[in-house]
Amino acid sequence: MHYGDKVYITKSGKTYHYKDDDCGVSSSIMKGKKLAIEVTEEEAIARGYRLCRSCAKEYAEDLAERKAVGCGTVFFLLIVGGLVGSIWVNNL
Repeated sequence: MHYGDKVYITKSGKTYHYKDDDCGVSSSIMKGKKLAIEVTEEEAIARGYRLCRSCAKEYAEDLAERKAVGCGTVFFLLIVGGLVGSIWVNNL
């Protein structure tokens, strides 16, 4: 899951990357193995960069997960001191 309001752009790339370790380029940047600058997403778009495919895929998956958890019924299984029980939680 990406975080922050800044994105990465590299000197030679044509795409921008979210701060997300699921993206190989972004992971390399965060580990200090690849150089990049941080800009806002709006600035990256204004400069002609597009979102990298890996970041776009991960972002779409994150949104789908958030929607699935936020509007459905979630089942939790509790194991407390050998006692097994369950709780239904609606509309998290």
